[in-house]
Amino acid sequence: MSGPLPKLLNDAASQFIRDRHLLGAFIGGLVRDSHAAEDLLQEVWVRLAAELEKGTSILNQAAWCRGVAKNLVRRHWEKNQRSIPTADPDSLSLFLDRVEHCFQEAHPDSATDRIAALDQCVDSLPDRSRRLLTLRYHLNADMDSIAAETGLSFEAAKKALIRIRAELMDCVQNRIRGGLWA
Repeated sequence: MSGPLPKLLNDAASQFIRDRHLLGAFIGGLVRDSHAAEDLLQEVWVRLAAELEKGTSILNQAAWCRGVAKNLVRRHWEKNQRSIPTADPDSLSLFLDRVEHCFQEAHPDSATDRIAALDQCVDSLPDRSRRLLTLRYHLNADMDSIAAETGLSFEAAKKALIRIRAELMDCVQNRIRGGLWA
């Protein structure tokens, strides 16, 4: 295949990869299941590539992807009744629209800076703290499992995660303010 389509797909893929963390956060915050969020994120890419191959002109790729993601999240909630927030369909639509609007207003460079700062802050944590974060946010372990895995009591594990999050928030803010993330 030669001509404009491969370049268009390549450019779209580059932008999708560059903005992936924002779209992933949008989806992940709504479905609260990292595996489902990753599946939905991949589905957004599949649909974007299919639309581009059909010749559809997409002027604002980030907004288009959020719109597709919003519909996929709604379908995910419908399919997995246990994960549906308790609200009527109109309220859910308003909620999804509002979340999308907030993401649309986010400044990508600011988000990229914060993610770079967060990566550095996490790297500076002691091994034990990084292990707690991995269990909770990468492996989606519940607090009982984290306590059992680490030998901490439920309350001690909970307090440790609260302290770590506060420490990370301060670290990120200090790095952003001081330009130390670069």
